[in-house]
Amino acid sequence: MSMQDKLGVCQWFHYQDREAVHRTVATMRALGLTHLRTGVSWADFHRPEGEAWYDWQMNTLAEAGLKVLLSVWHTPPSIAEGGTCASPPRRLADYGDFIGQLIDTWPDGFEAVELWNEPNNLLKWDFERFDPNWEKFGEMVAGGAKAAKQRGRKTVLGGMMPVDASWLQLLDSHAALDDVDVIAIHGFPDMWWPDHPNWDWFTHWQGWAHKIEQIASVANGRPVWISETGLATWDVRRERPSRFDLQVRRLTLAAQAPAERVYWYCLFDLDPQRHAIEGFHVDENEYHLGLLTHAGEAKPAYERMRELLADEVEPVDVPESDVSSVRQPSQ
Repeated sequence: MSMQDKLGVCQWFHYQDREAVHRTVATMRALGLTHLRTGVSWADFHRPEGEAWYDWQMNTLAEAGLKVLLSVWHTPPSIAEGGTCASPPRRLADYGDFIGQLIDTWPDGFEAVELWNEPNNLLKWDFERFDPNWEKFGEMVAGGAKAAKQRGRKTVLGGMMPVDASWLQLLDSHAALDDVDVIAIHGFPDMWWPDHPNWDWFTHWQGWAHKIEQIASVANGRPVWISETGLATWDVRRERPSRFDLQVRRLTLAAQAPAERVYWYCLFDLDPQRHAIEGFHVDENEYHLGLLTHAGEAKPAYERMRELLADEVEPVDVPESDVSSVRQPSQ
C-alpha cells in the first residue's frame, strides 16, 4: 500500500470558518494529501445558519477532490437528555435519521461516516451520568450504521480512546456493530503528563502493533484504522515550543503502523485566541499539534509528511525503542 492510500490528516473546522477550509484545501494540495477526516457537529447543523454552512463546507471539500471521512457527533442540547452535546438524544433514533439526512444531502460528499468521536472519553459521551451500561450508545450507533449501510456508505466506529477491547466487546453484545465496517482507535504516545490523564499514559503504550492487535482480536475481521494521532510541539516544563524531532519520529512511526488508514492530527496549530475542549489554554498541548504553526510556518514534521507522500514507499524504520518516551515533562 502506498503512503498516498494510507495517510491522511484530521482537521476540524470551527463554525463558519471558511478561511480555514480554503487554507486546508490549499495545504493538502501542496502536500499531495487526499484523505481528510473532518466533522459535522450535529448541534451546529441545527443552528440558524448551520445547514447552509455545512453545505458550503462539504461542497468545497468535494470540489477539491478530497476523500472525506466525516465524523458526526455533538448532540443538539435542545434534544439531549442532559442538555449537553455529550449526552444522549432523548430519542435515540434521531441520530440515525440525521446520518441518513447527511448522506442524502451530499451523496458524493464523503467516502465514509464516522459514528461519534472518542465515545469512551467522558468529555465526548457522558456515560457516567446517562449511559453506564452503554446500551443507549449502542442503540444509537446501531441506528446510524444501519442508515448508512442502507445508502451504501462505509461506516467507522468513532475512534476509541483509550483503546479498550472489553468496551468494544460490550458494544458488540448490544448488537451495535452489526452494520459497522471499520473500528477506529486513537492514540497520542509521548503526550502523557502527570496532571493530564486524558492523554495516553506511558504504562499503556507498547507500540502501534500492540494497540491494533488488542482490537483486531475482538473486531471479528473488521479492519482497524487510526483515525487520530499526533504529538504537540509544546514543552510543558520550558513553556515554549519544542520537541520538533519527536514529532517527526512519531509521524514516522504512525505511518509504519499496521493499519489500513492513519489520520495525523492535525495540519495547523489551534488559533491561540480560540477555546480548546479543555477550556481557554487550560492544556497548552492542544494549541501545538499542527504540522504548521497557526501563522503558517512549517515544522519539520510537515517536510517529513511531504517526503512520506512523495516516496510512496514504507518510511525509514524507526523502532519504538528508539523514541525517547518522555514520562515526565523534560527538564
